[in-house]
Amino acid sequence: MKNLLIILISLFAFNNIQAQGIMKDPVSFKLKNGVEVIVAENNGMGKILASVKMEGGQLASNTKVTMADKGKDFGPKVSFSTDEASVAADTEDFENAFLATADALTSASRNHGNLVPARTYITIAGDITLAQAKVLAKKAFGEWKENSSSELAK
Repeated sequence: MKNLLIILISLFAFNNIQAQGIMKDPVSFKLKNGVEVIVAENNGMGKILASVKMEGGQLASNTKVTMADKGKDFGPKVSFSTDEASVAADTEDFENAFLATADALTSASRNHGNLVPARTYITIAGDITLAQAKVLAKKAFGEWKENSSSELAK
């Protein structure tokens, strides 16, 4: 009986470990405009987390994004500090939340034109492949260019 109990506990623990997903080593790449992206795949977790850090810049104090939670327990969560934005969402909601956050960050009227691509670092972790993260990062930040006021701020 004792052996059977140990086997059942071991099987349960093994299944829990597998359900958490498989974490791969982080991979980094740069967009043409200088934005650096680091991706850590953890397939199977059902959620994606991202952080966008801007060195030397400052967001407007009223920067925010409103996201509909679609009646879920875990709707997209977007938050801003003076030099960073964070996004946490279920896999199916992440793209829209990330794109809305990118729009808020790259809009010169919202960031006073003082944020520049070459000093921006994005980390994305969770249930996303490297290929998906590359496409999304390019879609969200690939066309972002420095404006004349940000060049003067260097």
